[in-house]
Amino acid sequence: MRMQKIFYWAFEMAKSGNVKWLNRVFKRVLPFNVPHGIKIIKMEEEQVRVLLPSRRANRNHLKGMHACAMAAACEFSSGMAVLIRFDLADYRLIMNRLEMDYLRRPAPGDCTAVADIPSDLAAQVEAEIERTQDGASRFVLPSRLLDSQGDVVAEAKVHWHVKPWSRVRHRG
Repeated sequence: MRMQKIFYWAFEMAKSGNVKWLNRVFKRVLPFNVPHGIKIIKMEEEQVRVLLPSRRANRNHLKGMHACAMAAACEFSSGMAVLIRFDLADYRLIMNRLEMDYLRRPAPGDCTAVADIPSDLAAQVEAEIERTQDGASRFVLPSRLLDSQGDVVAEAKVHWHVKPWSRVRHRG
């Protein structure tokens, strides 16, 4: 319960521009991302940006950015974008599919994953939840990966499954 309160406090701080505390919380609650060093650098109502640092753990055998690190950063930025619109206390959020298109090799240096957040996303999801028999919404929130020169080097289609906790039968 304490970590939940800290998360919500850090989340609100991040929405007002101070992402330091949320990055610290995610180190604890998302251990998968720790070796990648993925960090939120911008979190606003219309966009999320995360940093994928150029470091040994993120490189492949050709000394370029590893495809899995790129996918993790894209999924993380999309997930943060979904979190901006949907409170974890009210909704179960599940990424159920990830499609990656690798367009070219990134220039040396850090990369940035960017997810744009449609202003009407919450309204679309709520409408779909009301229409569906299982009370869930399924949608894609894409993201893209920019290299150190600002060029798009990969694009992700991140598929989300959102359902109100009140409609979930087995809460785990």
